[in-house]
Amino acid sequence: MRVSTSQIFSASLLQLNSSLSDVVRLNQINTSQKRINAPSDDPSGMAKVVNLRSYDSALARYADTCSTADSYLSLADTQLAKASEKITSALEVAEQASTETYTTTQMRQMSTELSGYLDAILSIANSKMGEDYVFGGDDLNSSAFEMGLGATVTGEDMSASDVLSVTGEADTTIAVRFTSDGTVGASSLTYEYSIDGGETWTSGTLASGASSLDLGGCQVALASGASLTASDGEGGGCEFLVRKAVYYTGGDQAMSVAISQGVEVDMTSVGSDIFGGVDPDTGQAYSGANLFESICECIAYMDMGDSDKVADCLETISAAQERLETGAAGIGSRETKISAVESSISQIRSVTTTSISGEEDADLTQVLVELEQANYVYEAVLSSTSSIMKMSLLDYL
Repeated sequence: MRVSTSQIFSASLLQLNSSLSDVVRLNQINTSQKRINAPSDDPSGMAKVVNLRSYDSALARYADTCSTADSYLSLADTQLAKASEKITSALEVAEQASTETYTTTQMRQMSTELSGYLDAILSIANSKMGEDYVFGGDDLNSSAFEMGLGATVTGEDMSASDVLSVTGEADTTIAVRFTSDGTVGASSLTYEYSIDGGETWTSGTLASGASSLDLGGCQVALASGASLTASDGEGGGCEFLVRKAVYYTGGDQAMSVAISQGVEVDMTSVGSDIFGGVDPDTGQAYSGANLFESICECIAYMDMGDSDKVADCLETISAAQERLETGAAGIGSRETKISAVESSISQIRSVTTTSISGEEDADLTQVLVELEQANYVYEAVLSSTSSIMKMSLLDYL
């Protein structure tokens, strides 16, 4: 059989390309230290690696969420501890004012100090992580609480539902009492109010058909049809106090986030469940131990020099402090839950990384041996091909 020069050339070129391809492939593996550098290297193995990397990415997202949620909860936990300290200080002032050994002027000075603690607790209740309010529920972008005005009914013949809302501004507690009997909206009613703890009074008239009292800088909307009686100055009849109030303006539900598959945790808290306050939609105080309402009422009673009512506030403020600390305990339990999930995710990611490495990483010792062999083969092919291509007919004569 005759072997032509072109056949020799083609066979030599094929061997050269094959041996060079092995060298290039092994050099790439040696450089990347990866057994699989393209799907064609091991289609089945690449599919496993892609699935494992996708799973690891999902775990990484959960880990990031855990870290973020933990930061929010850690801030809330720290701030509630500070709030509890402020409440303890507020209780000390209230206890001092309840001893019946101070004049109205002195008690009004104590109310200023208590107002400072109120402002500090309000600032804590509006704590932010970046631009998000941690006690604002799922409404992250608006303040959780806002200062406003509210009313405390002190007359025996009047109920809280008779006062619908209080708007405007007041620098101090305003005492209001009616001086005539009648029905709101149907009768002309006379009233008077005091801004100095009852030392002096300013008279006013609620015209027939009207339902809003003008108290100078603020207005009180009364329920139309409410039957009111004149105050006797001793707690009988219809009397109330206009005083500070804190309104909850956050969301009604906490912001929940997924920290692992099928596991969620509340990243924020509903502030009204911890601090209380007033519902802006109804104008009524939230039920249960209400911290903000208790402190605001205590301030009002101090302004009026009523030590007995201040003493009553001690119990409600203490109960509100317990409620706040219960809320802090709930936040702590969420932190513990996140810590456990983070630890689990870390362990799973470690196993996943090991699996990916076992699937795609190369055995460098074996690769170096194979690379040395491939280089030897390539050099041998080059040498033999060079020798063959130099041969001519004269070599056979």
